[in-house]
Amino acid sequence: MNNKETHMEKAVELKDIYKKYKLYSKPIDRVKEGMNIFGRSYHTDFFALKNVSLTVNKGETLGIIGKNGSGKSTLLKIITGVLTQSTGERHIDGHISALLELGTGFNPEFTGIENIYLNGTMRGFSRTEMSNKIEQIIEFADIGDFIHQAVKTYSSGMFARLAFSVMISFKPDILIVDEALSVGDVFFQQKCNRYMKEEMKDITKLLVTHDLSSIANMADRVIVLSNGEVVFEGDPLKGIEYYTKSVHSEVFKSDSNQITKPAEFDKDTNALLHWTPIEEESLGGAKDIIIRAINFNVNGEDYKGYISANDKLEIDILLESNKTTNELIIGYLVNDKYGNPILGQNTKGSGLQLDPIYKDKSYSVKLLITWPEIQENEYFVTIGIGEGSHEMQHVIQCWAHNVLQLKNIAFTSIHAMFNNKIDMVMINEL
Repeated sequence: MNNKETHMEKAVELKDIYKKYKLYSKPIDRVKEGMNIFGRSYHTDFFALKNVSLTVNKGETLGIIGKNGSGKSTLLKIITGVLTQSTGERHIDGHISALLELGTGFNPEFTGIENIYLNGTMRGFSRTEMSNKIEQIIEFADIGDFIHQAVKTYSSGMFARLAFSVMISFKPDILIVDEALSVGDVFFQQKCNRYMKEEMKDITKLLVTHDLSSIANMADRVIVLSNGEVVFEGDPLKGIEYYTKSVHSEVFKSDSNQITKPAEFDKDTNALLHWTPIEEESLGGAKDIIIRAINFNVNGEDYKGYISANDKLEIDILLESNKTTNELIIGYLVNDKYGNPILGQNTKGSGLQLDPIYKDKSYSVKLLITWPEIQENEYFVTIGIGEGSHEMQHVIQCWAHNVLQLKNIAFTSIHAMFNNKIDMVMINEL
């Protein structure tokens, strides 16, 4: 460990945090339990958080992701002190500003101007101090003459603009932003993200959002919450991959028996000799149809370490099927190194009709793609297998995340990225 890591100061430290609620099936059960001298229980315990330990260093940006109900908001409320943990230790070093729920600290009958002063008073600022801040707050919020209207007349997006502008004006040591900001328009969200990244780079930030691109671009580290527990902690892109795979696996999980046998390669077939097996832990989806291995080349030759516009990318995929279907969809997605989706297409969108595949059979699939003109950079290719009659409404059978890494060179124009398609697909039974 280097000296910099050794002397990092902790802004947030949680140890073995649990948050337990008592759930009653009927309101009268709460009264019965309170009056019961024999100690009979009328409730069931629900743990919103279980054994959460977490450290956030000063100046670090932590992304927190997870499905609705995973415990994200409960965790943030414990950090801010809005809720008290049932057990465990909480240590905070610094002043916290938090945007958790729209309406917190605002009087709906007051105008925007009046609420700015109200929030300042609640945080210990004098009227003179807030007067020095007010021009900057109004300029950042950019809600025009509505600043003089009662906030009960505001849209949720206008409310978010004002609330965020007031919050950042307090120059906090720790900034916490929950999904409340997502109700704003996309341009204001970008403005907020840019401000947090550039003007608040030394501020400790905790970000909760379903916008995974923002997490990838801003976070130094990510935790994934599931059922009140931290199930992943580490690199943002790996955290996003973990979360995406788990969501796909759960949403599209099948009651049928999943394929567990390893891929059987035909050693007499030269085309299969150089394929790279895909670990099942890297896959998400229903997995009644599963990707076992891939191989690829560029312009019919081994990949030389780069690809450029109009090159022919050929991707071979080894599939095993545990069902019969005539609604197979095969597609790909290209992400940049920050996890932002850049381009993608599938066979439905390309107007390609695939032959049926059958239960307990293996298939090799060949995709031929003309590489578009995109910015020079590193890119990652994800392969997806779907099943359905529409490209936007289908079951994700298998999702192999970031299985190819390509370096794109010779950037000329970005417009071709919107016209990409799959040129050809061939399916052969093995």
